[in-house]
Amino acid sequence: MKLSRKLLILLNVIFLTGCFDSVEINNRSVILEFAIDKNDKNDKKEKPYEITYSIPDMAKLSGTESLALDMKTNIPIQAKTIVDSLDILETKTRNTITFSHVKVIFLGEDLLKDDKLFKQTLDSMTRGRQFARNIPILAVNGRTEEAISIKNTQQPIIGLYIMNYFNNKERPLAYFEPQLLGNFIRDMQDTGVALMPIFKLPKSEDFVQSKEPTEIEKSNNEINLKASTENEQMEVGNTSFEISGAALLKNYTFVEYLDKNVVRGKLLIDGHARDVPVITNYKDSPITYVLEHTVSSIDFKTINGNFCTVINIAAKGEIAEYTDNNIFNQTAFKEIKLLIADEIYRQTKITLDKAKELNIDFLKIGDKMFRKEPNLWKDYKDTWEQNGFEEMPIYVNINVDINNTGILM
Repeated sequence: MKLSRKLLILLNVIFLTGCFDSVEINNRSVILEFAIDKNDKNDKKEKPYEITYSIPDMAKLSGTESLALDMKTNIPIQAKTIVDSLDILETKTRNTITFSHVKVIFLGEDLLKDDKLFKQTLDSMTRGRQFARNIPILAVNGRTEEAISIKNTQQPIIGLYIMNYFNNKERPLAYFEPQLLGNFIRDMQDTGVALMPIFKLPKSEDFVQSKEPTEIEKSNNEINLKASTENEQMEVGNTSFEISGAALLKNYTFVEYLDKNVVRGKLLIDGHARDVPVITNYKDSPITYVLEHTVSSIDFKTINGNFCTVINIAAKGEIAEYTDNNIFNQTAFKEIKLLIADEIYRQTKITLDKAKELNIDFLKIGDKMFRKEPNLWKDYKDTWEQNGFEEMPIYVNINVDINNTGILM
């Protein structure tokens, strides 16, 4: 019994003892936002990277008093490699650097257009296991230092804003699709084609007057016009940005920015669209159908002697707006369903036409053929990227289900 008690005491000592070699949170610099650009400064040949590390003040972030002036500090570093940038970063901070809480990775446009440097970037981030594979990645249509410096009035830490933005399962999925670091690398390895959403920076021309001022306006505003325009750009530009569309990459090479309408059609084809408004006209009045979700499948059939792809889309939703509540008889109901199906088809055709124009299978039709019809894929795999996908006939079948018309009976 005495021996048992002594063992219990020893076990309590072991379990109740803190970690002697741990680092307190106050002694850690937690990186929440990680932005990578291709260096455009004078020493860009020796140091091809320009990486911005965003370090929040944990005291301010938690709402307690702090001597820091700002909520976060952005530290830009020019370096030869990403590991080299970490070594330089250590000399600029008093704390231990940790990447265990990175919320977003921004990748600059110039970096994406340099396939060799971009591939090196992905290799570096995944080789050391410092970055989790479930970190969202976004392409920036410009310099990432601008994206990371945006003063967002809703959330001062842009990384936390992105985390909440992507994790919100109630958010409609209509014009962009989240992309994670691990999924991007998997897509690139499996098919050589991958997308990432665009973090669109506000452009100065978006906030300049759209019309030429009159002579009277010129004389009245000659002194203050420039200052007022700059103030307007500063105020709007610091808070205005958009996440939509996608950057298309093939074999680690930037191809093109796809606009939000192309991405919307892709979401419909993939069956990922959610809470999407579909607007059409019936008897000269607009009618809004909210597509709550879609279910899609891809089949491969022979039609009229030609082998083709058939995309089946089942759309479920409800009528959200219409001015005339007296037209929902049996005949009108069928006509409205056909109009909605036509509009959904029009949106998917935008995407299919773009894929054919680029001759890039970012819809992963070839991958689905490989998985569903491996014997047929043998006939197409050698020519798929040359002309197989481009010449493949694609048909779209759409079935619209209206769960609720919104009419009070």
